[in-house]
Amino acid sequence: MWREQVEQIGKIRAERNRKLNAPANGNELSRFREAVVEKFGEEVLPQQYCEFLQTVNGIEFNGLKIYGIDPFLLDSDPINQVDSFFDANETWEDIQDEDELMFLGDSDIAWYCYNVSKQRFVELDKPSGELMETFPDFAAMLESAFLAALR
Repeated sequence: MWREQVEQIGKIRAERNRKLNAPANGNELSRFREAVVEKFGEEVLPQQYCEFLQTVNGIEFNGLKIYGIDPFLLDSDPINQVDSFFDANETWEDIQDEDELMFLGDSDIAWYCYNVSKQRFVELDKPSGELMETFPDFAAMLESAFLAALR
């Protein structure tokens, strides 16, 4: 479902003469995974997020941002500058209470995160940080975020 939503966003952007970012390649994804292990101390990067990055390396649309791989890990500059994973996680680090959160995206009203401590995907209210919704996986969280952005 989220792949169809990305295609829909791509068509909308094309009508405005804008393109989506290219997918991350294998080397970029490998460097990214290694950097995530260094930051979080273990392999906690959700596989479905990696699949998203292999489809489009970050996306911004109608107030929604799903973070891409940071430029220092890429072979070339992305088509569109989007918020990057490590920059965003450093920015939002203070939001965390007792749980370790991996920030994967945000919108005007929400943060989309992987709660590393509890191993679940969550939508948090912005700016309070209160739990709004829990998702069974990254794909479900992404579909919900895209659905809101496409309205």
